[in-house]
Formats: sequence, C-alpha cells, structure tokens
Amino acid sequence: MKFIERVLRFFLIIAVVLMFVEVVVEVSSRFIFHYPLPWGAEVSQTLLVWLTFIGSAAAFLRNDHVGIEFLVERLPDSIRKLSRRFNLLVIGAFLVCGTWSGIAVVRRTWRSATAALQIPAGILYMALPVGFALMIVFALWMLFTGKPRSRFEETEETPL
Repeated sequence: MKFIERVLRFFLIIAVVLMFVEVVVEVSSRFIFHYPLPWGAEVSQTLLVWLTFIGSAAAFLRNDHVGIEFLVERLPDSIRKLSRRFNLLVIGAFLVCGTWSGIAVVRRTWRSATAALQIPAGILYMALPVGFALMIVFALWMLFTGKPRSRFEETEETPL
C-alpha cells in the first residue's frame, strides 16, 4: 500500500503543479496579452475533477475523510471492530454502485469530443470510476487486514 500511496501522491503533486501553471498561463494570456486560451478552462476543469477523485482515494487510504466517531469510540473494543468492518462493507457497496454507474457514463460519453481539445469527453468522467475503484481496493485491504491506517499514525514521510 505504501507504493500505491506514493504513486497517488506523485500524481496529485504533478496535477496540482500542472493546474497552477495552466491557470497562471491562462490569466497572463487573458489579461496581459488580451488573448484567452481556448483550451485553458477545459484543461483546468479536467485536472480539478481528477484531483478531486484521486485525492479522495488518497484521503480514504490515509483515513483522512471526516467521520463522526464519538459514538463508536464509546463501544466495547469487540463491537467497535465489528462496527468498523460493517462500515467498510457499506462504503464498499456504495463504491461498487458508483464505479458501475461511472463506467456507464464513461461509455456513453467516450465518443463525444470536448469542445476545445477534441479529446474524448469520457476522459473527464473516467475520474469517478477510477477513484472509486481505488477506494474499493483500499476498503478491501482495510477489511482483510483489520487495520485501517490511522490519520494520527506517525509516518516517516510528510503528508500531502
């Protein structure tokens, strides 16, 4: 899982840098040279959507999503573990449905081209099933190992 986390981290860093550079170029082009880039908004929109879903998967792996745990923390240890496993099963069911629906949307939009870049529109929508599929893998890993990574876990690496 550490390797996958590093790959996700690398992807997210590159995407943020690319998005920053694209926005600076777009703003400079628009306000300094009075020539807006026709593809600028499309690139930043696509990067933002991919950042959202891949970032969500990375946060899920690190157990960084917001959760209300004050009731669960008061349960006996054995019931707490059972509750967390049930929670992972419910999340997994939701992710499977989302992945399935996301694949259907990608299939429907793949033949449509984006306005400026003329690439398949399905590339934008593919972020959802990819992010959800990653989260399914992480949920299964947590379910079978019984140890979701704690957001308070000390690591050698700096957080994103």
